[in-house]
Amino acid sequence: MKKCFVVLLTVVVTYCASSQNSSMSKVEYAIIAEGKDTIIPDLHITCFNKYFNQDYLSPDFRSRYNLNTKELYKKKMLVEIFRNDINKKGFDKIELIKVVENNESIIVEYKHINSDRTNDELNLCAFIIIQLPKSKKQIKFIADGIELSHAKDIYIDK
Repeated sequence: MKKCFVVLLTVVVTYCASSQNSSMSKVEYAIIAEGKDTIIPDLHITCFNKYFNQDYLSPDFRSRYNLNTKELYKKKMLVEIFRNDINKKGFDKIELIKVVENNESIIVEYKHINSDRTNDELNLCAFIIIQLPKSKKQIKFIADGIELSHAKDIYIDK
């Protein structure tokens, strides 16, 4: 009896998830920068102009990735994700899975990747910066299948 219930629950959850995704549409984006050469702690931030970054990113980092360029922000915004591998699981890359939107929100889904096992002992901070059309919608982050608004160790600044 329990096995039947689990199967039924799985079907219901799958149906609900697929019906929610049907109202989602893809968002065009461009990857502006990505890497692992930063010491910024975990951070998810939406930048509407170049001044947002001045409180979070060093002048050297902003210069290296041309984040001070005003053209980046004309009718566009940047979504920046930094993930510090404090537990030394070998995460050294953030792979973007999808960026979708509905009437209320934009969802940025990504996963952490261990792309180079030779640097697993290092405390790296993987990051990705993407450019999207400017929007006032709420931005939700899903990392490794978990919506981060429900996570304990996340800092989101808007």
